[in-house]
Amino acid sequence: MIDETNLAIEELEEEIRRENDRRYAFYRMLNATDRVLWRLEELNRDGIKTIPGEMRVRMRDSLTELPNACLDAYRDSEQVQEVLDSVFEVQERLFRWRDPQRMPEEEEELVASVAV
Repeated sequence: MIDETNLAIEELEEEIRRENDRRYAFYRMLNATDRVLWRLEELNRDGIKTIPGEMRVRMRDSLTELPNACLDAYRDSEQVQEVLDSVFEVQERLFRWRDPQRMPEEEEELVASVAV
């Protein structure tokens, strides 16, 4: 009886974990793009025009969870501004991927609410 109860609890915990993974996938992906944008904006602020090789690899690797429809916009370049522009496009595609009916104004509101 106790073994059956423990098994049922484990199965429910696993089901909850899978559901939470699905539910929060968008926010994990959005946070990944935000981290890359933050690094790129720091480079841009400091007047650095070329992304160091190791940082470039880390940025690219941090976006691997994103859907291919979003990643297609990513430009793996040495140029900070080119990659920065492409990551903004990746984010726009991510919002459209999540909700194809979303209007651009709603996207801006959502980004602002997540950033707070």
